[in-house]
Amino acid sequence: MTGRYLTRTAILASASMLALGSAPALSEDVQELDVIVIKDRLAETFEALETSTQITQEDIQQRQPSDLKQLFQGTPSVSVAGGSPASQKFYVHGVDQSKLNVTIDGARQKNNVWHHNGNIGINPMFLKAVEINAGVAPADTGPGALGGSARFETVNAVDLLKEGQDLGALVSFGYDTNSETLTGTAAAYGAKDGFDYLATATRAEGQDYSDGDGIVEPGTATDLINGLGKLSYQSQEGHRFAFSGEYYRDDGYRRLRTNMGAVGNDFNDNLYQRTTATFKYTLEGASGNLDPEVFLYYNRNQLDRPSEPYFTRASGDFNSDLQSIGGHAQNRFHFGMGTLTAGVDFYHDHVDVERFWFSTDAEETITNVGAYLQARVTPIDKLSVSTGIRADFQSYDAVDGQTFDNAGLSPNINVGYEIIDGLTVNGGYSYVFGGIEQAEAALFHAQDYTYSGDLNPTTAHNAKVGIAYQFKGLSVGADLFYTKMYDTVAYNYRAATRINGDDLVTKGFDVSARYDWQTAYVSAAFTHTDVEYGDRIALFGDYNNAVPVGDILTLGAGYTFDQWNLTLGANAEIAFEYSNQDLEDNGYENPLPGYEVVNIFAEWAPQLGGTDFTLRGEINNLFDETYYSRGTYASTARVTPVNSPGRSFLLTASAKF
Repeated sequence: MTGRYLTRTAILASASMLALGSAPALSEDVQELDVIVIKDRLAETFEALETSTQITQEDIQQRQPSDLKQLFQGTPSVSVAGGSPASQKFYVHGVDQSKLNVTIDGARQKNNVWHHNGNIGINPMFLKAVEINAGVAPADTGPGALGGSARFETVNAVDLLKEGQDLGALVSFGYDTNSETLTGTAAAYGAKDGFDYLATATRAEGQDYSDGDGIVEPGTATDLINGLGKLSYQSQEGHRFAFSGEYYRDDGYRRLRTNMGAVGNDFNDNLYQRTTATFKYTLEGASGNLDPEVFLYYNRNQLDRPSEPYFTRASGDFNSDLQSIGGHAQNRFHFGMGTLTAGVDFYHDHVDVERFWFSTDAEETITNVGAYLQARVTPIDKLSVSTGIRADFQSYDAVDGQTFDNAGLSPNINVGYEIIDGLTVNGGYSYVFGGIEQAEAALFHAQDYTYSGDLNPTTAHNAKVGIAYQFKGLSVGADLFYTKMYDTVAYNYRAATRINGDDLVTKGFDVSARYDWQTAYVSAAFTHTDVEYGDRIALFGDYNNAVPVGDILTLGAGYTFDQWNLTLGANAEIAFEYSNQDLEDNGYENPLPGYEVVNIFAEWAPQLGGTDFTLRGEINNLFDETYYSRGTYASTARVTPVNSPGRSFLLTASAKF
């Protein structure tokens, strides 16, 4: 492994040296420039204080990710399991995404239907930003942030328009050689007389991909449709009304358990659909005591898995439909030291499971109403404090006819102090009332479940402490984190009963460093994560709770030749071998194998006649590594892991008018 590691790291080192070799000249250029930047410094300060990881639009444009795995490739604190998008789900510090407050354009995503499938469908191409808050989340983030939050925001028309434009369009075509996947995208957008609008469409279709050994992974073929539409109007007084709608569809003939390799030979159709609609009212440029925001959403996640003729019993065949409505109304009060946000929010979820082997279907309904306060203040120079509290009442109508009513408080605080210019220490704590966690509804397709009468709401303690330093192009950070959850979701499968689960603990540290020049960058990030469930480590069978992580390192570098409009770059993900006796004692492969995956790209972006052209070539998994990504269900006597794709060449051509 050492030899391979050195060879593969040399690719990153070469790119890094290319950037470093240009540093003196670039530093001189930066010193000579007189750049005027207009930013909300207060908002920027608190965003950095409250956010663990931020992926910007610039990052997304640079990486050009096609799925969740590639989106988080440079973020070792976030593990993405599975091969095809149908099975991909993400874990933050090993904690399942179902324990986070996850939103897309503000719409809450709680699609905890089946542990063998991914829980979120998203097309990264039109993402504007991703913010991960690992642990301590503000009160206005929303309810249920047991392990933090994840916010996905899509682009608006103004994010795509070139300077001086009021109407624009783009087209893009890509081809992946491994899976023979062809992707086509088109978008039109504009802004004029207070209106801005956006319409996008993406279609992707391909075959099953092969792993590094050339072995085809059945049931991984891409068949994707995605569309996004937005319409906004802003008056001269700043009243802004924004509407958005998105449809995402993934269709395919999948393995019965899409997150696993061969477990028998059962396959069936697997159709996942997400429909999201939002409305938002804001008063732009508001100050003083009137800065209102009203937000409403509708979200629907459907998973259809029709029964196959050769099934003789319930075998993962069901149709599920999760519909959710929700929203918030809040006002931000501005005063000398900062702001105070006060508001109320709600959600109403209804889950329905069509069962093919029973005369009746199964359903559950969850309603939550909350109120919150969040202050963001600078009481003295260089000291930033974000603190708040929320109160929630939840009513859970369970599948067996019982109703569980619970209420709780969730306080939080984040504090940052700039010791000297650029050097900041920070710390935070939160206690979270999560209510009764949404059940894994797919369980009900095979058996009638009952709920233990003493079922408790899940709660969590989160704590963190860290240090960050910024000077010119240098950014360095280190954080310690600790989360402990109580009464997690669990089941007694033999008795078909939902019960209180064991305590869940995740702890460890993150470190990162990055240097940016005018036309180059180098970066590195590392996470060490220990995850415990009860009296052992978390295992892959602890569905909807957590997975083991261990040590993961990511590297990146890039350089742009301005005179040629050419950018070269590379990145790597290195997961170190992870060994623990609990794996072997519970029937899993021990140790979990390590892997090193290197990706390189070249992008040429000329402008011809007012049109921005981009031709991009990528070699993903350059050394054709055979591996399954950390977080993917590991090898057992019965389960073969789903390996990730082997080497692939991806060519993308786009034009922006």
